[in-house]
Amino acid sequence: MNARLAAIEIKRAGLLERAARQRGDLASALQAFSRPLDIIDRVVGAVRYVVSQPTLLAGALLVFALMRPRSAFRWGRRAWGIWRGYRWLTRKVAV
Repeated sequence: MNARLAAIEIKRAGLLERAARQRGDLASALQAFSRPLDIIDRVVGAVRYVVSQPTLLAGALLVFALMRPRSAFRWGRRAWGIWRGYRWLTRKVAV
């Protein structure tokens, strides 16, 4: 029984060493993605802030609509189409 526990302990130590090596390899491989992921993280944070401030969003949309009415109308149509497509897709996937 004692020899069996020793074998298990040796195997465990090997697995822990292997996991540590794999974590190091993964960290070095993901280092190249650090900058792009940081930018994405900041963009997501900014979007969350804007969404949490509906008056800020409404004011920005109003200014855009007053400055460029045709563009605002075109973007509104696109947004409406995307929203309808999203709703249609989520209903189809849910079924």
